[in-house]
Amino acid sequence: MKKPRQAVVVTLSGKRKIEEVARDLKAIGLDEAQSLDAIGVVTGATDPDKIAKLRKVPGVQDVSLDHKVDIGPPDGRVS
Repeated sequence: MKKPRQAVVVTLSGKRKIEEVARDLKAIGLDEAQSLDAIGVVTGATDPDKIAKLRKVPGVQDVSLDHKVDIGPPDGRVS
């Protein structure tokens, strides 16, 4: 059975252009990649067994697992 894809947040070191790092991440298997140039982050999804390879890409400082956050509706009760 195939493992589910894992959403990740890739923090860049700033030593390479974000476009270059994103290209290398996609080549390894980062899908749905979105580059957030203003904060030096690339987000996407990948197979869990590829996370270690993503961490080794030049220009990557960290790869963290992304978690869904639900803050509820604006007029909802505070708990």
